[in-house]
Amino acid sequence: MARGTARHRVSTDRLPSATGSVRRAAAGGTSITARLWRAARRAPVTAGFLTVLWVIGLSTSSIRNGPGQSLLNRMGAGLPSIDRLRLFSLLTSAFWSGGLVPYIAASMLIGGVGVLAERRWGSARLVWVALSIQTLGALIGLLVVHLMRQASNGWASAQATTMVVGPWPMAVGLLLAYSGTVAPLWRRRIRLGTVTVTGGLLLYTGQLSGVFAACAGAVGVLLGSLVLAGAPHPRTPRSSRRETRTTVAVLVLASAVGPLLVALDQHATGPFAVLRYLFVTPRVAPSDLAAICADPSRAVRCAQLSRQLQFHGLGPTTLSLLPSLLTILFAYGLWKGRRFAWWGAVVVHGVLAGLGLAMLITLLNQRRSPDFLGLPMHDPAAVGPSTALVLPMILLLILLGTHRAFDVPAPPGTYVRVARLLGMTVATLFAVYLVAGLLLAKQFAPAPSIGALVADFPRRLAPPGYLGLVPLNFLPTTAATTVLFEWTGVALWGIAIGAVLRSFTATRLEHRSRDAADSRAILQQHGRSGLSYLTMWQGNSYWFTPSHTTFIAYRVISGVAITTGNPIGPPADEQSAISGFAEYCSERGWICCFYSVSDAVRTGAVAAGWHSVQVAEEAVLPLGTLAYTGRKFQDLRTATSRAAREGIRADWISFGDAPWPIVDQIMTISAEWAATKGLPEMGFTLGGLDEVDDPSVRCLIAIDGAGTVHGITSWLPVYRGGATIGWTLDYMRRRSTGFNGVMEFLISTAALQFQREGAEFVSLSGAPLARTAPAASASAAHPSSAAPTRLDRLLERTGHGLEPVYGFHSLLAFKAKFQPVYQPIHLIYQDAVALPRIGNAISRAYLPHLSGRDLLRLARTLWPRGTKMSTGACSAAAGTTRLLERQ
Repeated sequence: MARGTARHRVSTDRLPSATGSVRRAAAGGTSITARLWRAARRAPVTAGFLTVLWVIGLSTSSIRNGPGQSLLNRMGAGLPSIDRLRLFSLLTSAFWSGGLVPYIAASMLIGGVGVLAERRWGSARLVWVALSIQTLGALIGLLVVHLMRQASNGWASAQATTMVVGPWPMAVGLLLAYSGTVAPLWRRRIRLGTVTVTGGLLLYTGQLSGVFAACAGAVGVLLGSLVLAGAPHPRTPRSSRRETRTTVAVLVLASAVGPLLVALDQHATGPFAVLRYLFVTPRVAPSDLAAICADPSRAVRCAQLSRQLQFHGLGPTTLSLLPSLLTILFAYGLWKGRRFAWWGAVVVHGVLAGLGLAMLITLLNQRRSPDFLGLPMHDPAAVGPSTALVLPMILLLILLGTHRAFDVPAPPGTYVRVARLLGMTVATLFAVYLVAGLLLAKQFAPAPSIGALVADFPRRLAPPGYLGLVPLNFLPTTAATTVLFEWTGVALWGIAIGAVLRSFTATRLEHRSRDAADSRAILQQHGRSGLSYLTMWQGNSYWFTPSHTTFIAYRVISGVAITTGNPIGPPADEQSAISGFAEYCSERGWICCFYSVSDAVRTGAVAAGWHSVQVAEEAVLPLGTLAYTGRKFQDLRTATSRAAREGIRADWISFGDAPWPIVDQIMTISAEWAATKGLPEMGFTLGGLDEVDDPSVRCLIAIDGAGTVHGITSWLPVYRGGATIGWTLDYMRRRSTGFNGVMEFLISTAALQFQREGAEFVSLSGAPLARTAPAASASAAHPSSAAPTRLDRLLERTGHGLEPVYGFHSLLAFKAKFQPVYQPIHLIYQDAVALPRIGNAISRAYLPHLSGRDLLRLARTLWPRGTKMSTGACSAAAGTTRLLERQ
């Protein structure tokens, strides 16, 4: 895509002004009240339920702490209400909640799910589906509890007197029912996420409301699949390997988050609640500690337990969370298919299984020991501690059974560097702990010896929850020793987490010495597209089809594989190349997107289930009958005449072979242009001097009789069948003191020269984030384009916002002087959820060296427009949710 020179005046009938776009966005950015009113009119049942929920809550004073006990007994759902034949409670329980936070959370969930479902199903269907889910879910849940109570289950007996309120069963069931009516990708996501959250809460907290939600979810899945599902959706391009990675990652994530949640809830009684003691040291009850300390024969144990009660400060709490954070990090790596993440997860769950086994054996051997009585793990009403062994073993077996899905390696030497860093960190921390401990020994109670410090150092690195049964031989008594004692392990774990995270974001690209030569040979046979030569630029990697007849140029940024233009090869291979490259990216845990592709490629990809958005327009001049006659070419003829009067001629050069005075002037002109912007030059699809310095690239310069260069353009070849069939304008620069019209002179001269040489077309390339028509009329200008979406309008506003800096729209307006034919350029992607990451990666591709200072400079440049643009930005941000919903 061609770079701009100095900005040109743009006629208002060709391009919308940025101010106009902002005003239209501001006009559309109505108040929150108006938006809520429109949403209520579109979803009256959902709005009515939320209104009734809050009115009842306010009128019964239930908003703050939930309904009172008498009201709860009458309207709540539970076995007592069924025993009294109050079947209406199965439904009325949905109109109360347990407090302010539950009211707000339930309203947000019901509001979001209800609006989606009501728009898709209609109000009448939503009513009977919601009623069915709420009543059947609660009824089946109570039946399960009743049967478990009959089997003398302790947990079920404890739940026999519990009364539950809240619309959670309805919300969960509606969400899973809705999943049966959406595309397969979103169906999998909704079901996996909902089942994981609902099942995790049930297994960890053990609340009766969790039983109701799980049963209502099962009802919702059945209704969504058997009753509500409509026409089948096109198959979404996803591999089973990617699905496996996502599923395993979610399970590992849940296993890390669950123990932390129950550690904060001392009333959790689920079968997995005992796992909290792997992260939080169990505390002895004060009454039991008093009884132990009252016995003189148990003075040693009294001192040990007293020290453990003191070891619950900020440092130990932070250290308790870090292993769980590391497991969450491994879940992220599993999602990306990283081999090291699989090994890390296996080691973590192997260690957890070993600790669970040790805990079980210890507790079984010492369950009756008076030293251990009073610890929460020994509560006879709690679920047996064997669960601490079961869950890690299950996850360990899952990881071992799916190891083939996690085969993405890191760049060579990555983990050697990580190991070296951790080894140096441990050695440094050991030296600091030993020396500082000796110097501050008198500030511990009791004062430790050098042997005690050496023996204690490994314990400082282990989370406190793992030391629940290990005595503490000394404790800090001052701030300095507290930092040393409690934060040594935090430092190590923090560095380890940072190093592992960085390793997961490192990308391994497989380069072969023949890739560039092979891709150039294919390009010369099948280039065709005006942007095809951009695939030869530095920074690209190459993927080839199995037949080695088609290649795709790409670069990976932040886990996103961005292609450069169309697949290059025979037209019949384009769609198979797209699907093959998507599979290749999926195997490596990358997000795949095709950037700057033509209409033909977009059409085939959309038919296969991809999404698209127009990101630019390519201006193409057909050659063969080109002549600059008539009023519409008056500016071009004027520029050519002025050049002749001032003694300026157009000379063809090759940048690498040009005389040094010419090269020096071109470099000066380029530096002068960059200085006027005050920001780094853009790259990726916008060439610079590095791309100009190519033997295949032709340069046309405007030079006067004194040898002064007034401007330069560079032209990239377009191949087909081994011959050059066209040329693409890339690099444009003009001297600030050069004559006006130098670009018109150079481009018009080059086009006529190419026509005489037999070229079929000249491409003036494209300008990112710019169109000849607003998004609202883009589909009319280009019938092949899809109807404009909020994403289209967001990109349009972004382009206008950056106009003062990079002048994309001015550049597009300048090209209109040559009366080109406009061809849309698209971005195609598989998953709308990945759009923020794709946008970030493309931004970094264009501006890889943008610094914080550059960002501040950009903000200052745009500041005069900041107030108006903020309204449009808010309007765009408000549409993000609806954009993802529609995609």
